[in-house]
Amino acid sequence: MTFTSRRTALFGSLALLVGSAMLCSAKALPAAPPAEIEEPAGLVWFIGTVEQVVEGVPTIDLGEVHTLRRADQAASFKSRKGANDSTPDLRLPAECTVATIRYSDNHFTPLGVMEVSFSNPTWCQMKKPASFTSEVGDLVMFVAAPGNLGSGDAIRDSFIRHRIVSNSSGNRYSTVRELVEADTLQRVMERQPSWVEGKRRIAGVIRSPSVTKQMHTRLKPFVNQIMAFQEYQDRGVDVAQVTSEAWASVLEKLRYTKESTDTNIKEIDGDAVAQPIVTENTVDPGKLITVRRLVDESMFQRFPEERNTMAVICATLLYTKTSNERQWIAQQFAKSQFPGLGRQEQALIDMEAIMRRVRQTE
Repeated sequence: MTFTSRRTALFGSLALLVGSAMLCSAKALPAAPPAEIEEPAGLVWFIGTVEQVVEGVPTIDLGEVHTLRRADQAASFKSRKGANDSTPDLRLPAECTVATIRYSDNHFTPLGVMEVSFSNPTWCQMKKPASFTSEVGDLVMFVAAPGNLGSGDAIRDSFIRHRIVSNSSGNRYSTVRELVEADTLQRVMERQPSWVEGKRRIAGVIRSPSVTKQMHTRLKPFVNQIMAFQEYQDRGVDVAQVTSEAWASVLEKLRYTKESTDTNIKEIDGDAVAQPIVTENTVDPGKLITVRRLVDESMFQRFPEERNTMAVICATLLYTKTSNERQWIAQQFAKSQFPGLGRQEQALIDMEAIMRRVRQTE
């Protein structure tokens, strides 16, 4: 009941502010300056789905309330403020692209990155992707640092400011969409303090209503795999050499950046039988090509994503010194969406055979 009351109050506040803006100029909305926030270790993940595809053009159910906007909207909003307007500029950094993945055959496959063409509070129309064909039900994701998002009040005020300017041009939204908008904004505001205070690598998750709890549970191992591949990249492993362009673009989109958070923060693995991992200085790029070829030749009966995972683990092993390679390989599978491969004797035997053949080329 309390949440419903808050949501209703927030919805009423949105409607009142937007309505007032229709009657007067859309200048500054009084608000306190954003509080200084110490940058936490993790990122906030925003997850939605492709709702429809018309002539190859996808529409997704993430929008401006999730800070997802067209690339030029932030700049155009700033230019509409008066030259003498001293009101603090609380605009959020606009995310204008999303990583896209697909769930089929009980596993996830990265497709690439899509760019926003037109945005609304709770949905966006994307540009037609050039490298893949989007389908209804594909998952879309992007990440943001809590410090960039700002305080809960700053998130609310930035969205309302943007909404006022958008609605001043005559855009209108359905009541259902506005309720979703108010619910989402309320959830973001309520969860923001825990994002800042937390020390986890994933500070928080905001998912659209179309992403069910069951799908979110299925997605978690794949997110772990994304972060593991990014960790390998940080150690110098050329993951792109042994996977695909889609993997390269998705890893880049869903990673720490200088603008968002500290790239030196390392993941803490609390479960594993820890073995120190020491990386070699250099690895001949030709060996990575050999890894990819041998994995495809000997594992042709497996799914492409299983082969991608095996190839990345083998490539990383070339950079790694460990006293027990089989145990190390099993530990890496535990960080992926295919943890069962680490318990398959034949898979481990095949990967050890691949590593022997790769090293014979030295």
